[in-house]
Amino acid sequence: IEDEETGETLPLLAAVDASVSNNERRRAEMLTRVKGLEELAALDRMSQDSDYVALFFTWTAPQQYHAWLETGRRNRKWNGASPRETQHYFTRTFKNFSTALTRRDIHIFGMHITESHHDGTPHWHGILFVRREQESTLRDVFEMYANAENCSANRPGKPPEQSPQSQIMIKPVDRRTGSPTAYITKHICRNLEGCAPGGRDKETGSPWTELARHSAAWASLWGIKQFQFTGGPPVSVWRELRKLSDQKQADSVNPVFGELHRAAGAGDWAEYTRLQGGLPTARKNLTMRTWYQAASEPDECGQYTAIIKGVYLPGTNKAPVVTRTRKWKVKAPRQNAKAGSLRINRKPSLTPWTRINNCTMRRKQPVDHPPDFHLKIPIQLELDFGETKKVSVSEK
Repeated sequence: IEDEETGETLPLLAAVDASVSNNERRRAEMLTRVKGLEELAALDRMSQDSDYVALFFTWTAPQQYHAWLETGRRNRKWNGASPRETQHYFTRTFKNFSTALTRRDIHIFGMHITESHHDGTPHWHGILFVRREQESTLRDVFEMYANAENCSANRPGKPPEQSPQSQIMIKPVDRRTGSPTAYITKHICRNLEGCAPGGRDKETGSPWTELARHSAAWASLWGIKQFQFTGGPPVSVWRELRKLSDQKQADSVNPVFGELHRAAGAGDWAEYTRLQGGLPTARKNLTMRTWYQAASEPDECGQYTAIIKGVYLPGTNKAPVVTRTRKWKVKAPRQNAKAGSLRINRKPSLTPWTRINNCTMRRKQPVDHPPDFHLKIPIQLELDFGETKKVSVSEK
């Protein structure tokens, strides 16, 4: 890449490794945020007088979302849902669960991680922080929403407490054996390529490094967001503040701006959250927000999209502070060609693509035709090596 103003060039890979696209930096940022949430809940100390309690949960999709059973046989109750559709079930149900907690004046914060089962069906591992006196209510509401579809599909007309098996497992974090950050670190590292711990998985026997690559490929294939925080301030402002290296310039803008910049530069997520308004804080009430500006050039679709250019303090007369002052463009590397040389450097030839497509499925089915779930059922071949009987038909 090349700076359009100064002409400075950098390797594209070096620029990518300097961002959160680098899994090492991504892991460090997520652990910093989880540690900050733990400090906000005052769970970083061994005292028992904290107002908050940390709950670790494992959430599995109902039986009808699994294509295969643990025995390796096809699940005949499968509703044809893909991993992406199952993830939509999780996000929709969790959104309804969060709304129900808000109506009860219960505010939570934490994070969850999406992993895959043996058949590719996603499930969630997460940690939630809630006030101690509201723990029982949270458990009841979470159980109700997590098992609602399971009861209606497997046992119609039965109340949720009579469900044969709960889809959610909630247990408090035992601080005598480990902190909430230590509980969630295992799931973060084993789902990031290049950050997986050593050793092998007890169930599959495969090394964790190989499973981490498979997890990243699985999430990329189905468009699944593996790591998601809830209840805290946005991380976009945090990242923009860390782009500024001049603390004196930040202090000259505004005292609040300087404090936020100092907290972000020091990696103190707890202090950054307090300065943003604490927990919980609505987006409209944040102390600092990201500033968007229309792009100067259209994208490949001819549209002028809004991109992040800096941050600003709403409710003040201060101008936005630009954090992205340099404009880069992708440039092909120069070829060192000798003068008078007629040699042409050719790239390896690729496998040719055919232009013929004989699929007539769209012609046979109208646009409004509902999808056939039987087309998505995994194929199981049954081989019969016995003798076939021939039936002769006599002509009349």
